[in-house]
Amino acid sequence: MFVAFANAFEFNPHGIVKQETAARISPPRKFTKLKEELQLIGNGEISKNLNFKMSGRFSYDPVYRYTDTFPVQVRSDQQSQIELRDTYLDYSKGPFDLRLGKQQIVWGEAVGLFFADVVNARDLREFVLPDFDMIRIPQWGTDFEYTKNAFHAEFVWLPGITMNKYGVTGSEFQFPFPVPEGTLYTYVDPQKPKTSFNNSEAGLRLSYLLNGWDTSVFYYYTWDKAPAMYRTISSSGVYQFSPRYNRLNLVGSTFSKELGDFVLKGEFVFNRKGNFSIMDAADPDGISRKDFIDYLIGLDYTFWGKIDTNVQFMQRVIFDYDKRLLNERSVNNSVSFWVSRKFLEDRLEAEFLVITSLMEPDVMYRPKLTYTFKNNWKCQVGFDLFQGVSGGLFGKFEKKKRVYTQVSYTF
Repeated sequence: MFVAFANAFEFNPHGIVKQETAARISPPRKFTKLKEELQLIGNGEISKNLNFKMSGRFSYDPVYRYTDTFPVQVRSDQQSQIELRDTYLDYSKGPFDLRLGKQQIVWGEAVGLFFADVVNARDLREFVLPDFDMIRIPQWGTDFEYTKNAFHAEFVWLPGITMNKYGVTGSEFQFPFPVPEGTLYTYVDPQKPKTSFNNSEAGLRLSYLLNGWDTSVFYYYTWDKAPAMYRTISSSGVYQFSPRYNRLNLVGSTFSKELGDFVLKGEFVFNRKGNFSIMDAADPDGISRKDFIDYLIGLDYTFWGKIDTNVQFMQRVIFDYDKRLLNERSVNNSVSFWVSRKFLEDRLEAEFLVITSLMEPDVMYRPKLTYTFKNNWKCQVGFDLFQGVSGGLFGKFEKKKRVYTQVSYTF
């Protein structure tokens, strides 16, 4: 028996060594990242039906210790990291697939921003600039799938509670507090819900392929991964925040369809009683819970078999709108455009992404060049450029424009 197990067992370790450098090009011009990172990954097969994956990430950034760019509280939060990433068992038998462990569950494929990709918490300490598989925080849970012909069902259960990570005060992409400019404020860290069966998260996603239309609907009972910023105001005018996490009920759908050389796709998410901050000192707690819909319609097309493009129209609709909501409209429209072209026998790739609001000046530009050589070396250089009003999604980082480089080696 042991010999049979040993003959079936396979293990394939590999990893990535990466160096990332970023420098702010808006005054004051300073280095904002000098990070060294090691990712270790192991895939293996225990038996014909049972596979596993283990991965971890180790990073250290001396910019927080040896420069004066950031205050000490940012150093303790972002200087070093040891993290267990995707680590799970996969079991497959006939139409059934079961994944147990720490994992990423992807329900949406929007470009540049998150829409139907609602399951995992996110590390937003660097805004939405890293790759999405690095932004998503793997969570402990169970992912059970059933596939039969054109039908697919997926049930997820996440007993562990994980919340978004945000930049602390003084960091490059710090979490913004809803206070008038120049106002003093205090806050306490929100308490994460205790791990228990009642506090766990669960969701069901049903998909069907009919006449080329790949459609799905889902329901997810979860926690809002961002804390609601409940606040009071003292007699001296100091804003006192007591953030806390609220439950959410999310209902959504996705679709995609090939139309000749085009691929049409869409993602819809209805959020019941989402949390919005109110910039009104007369409001007792500074929070309003409103139903709203986020959706996008996208189109993929490849020109001349060489130039890949994606365009997206995105909209948020808030029901029972209250004009006191901070930096929100009853209807908010935005668009994005992504283009990529490869050269030199696919070793060099040029990319450009722009996302812009249609309601106000608020835009992000991301040009990037990636060069791959000797198969396992990769070099990147790019810009992250923000422009717009101070309260906009991107405009609030207008003074954080940066140039960056990245060198990685895969082994």
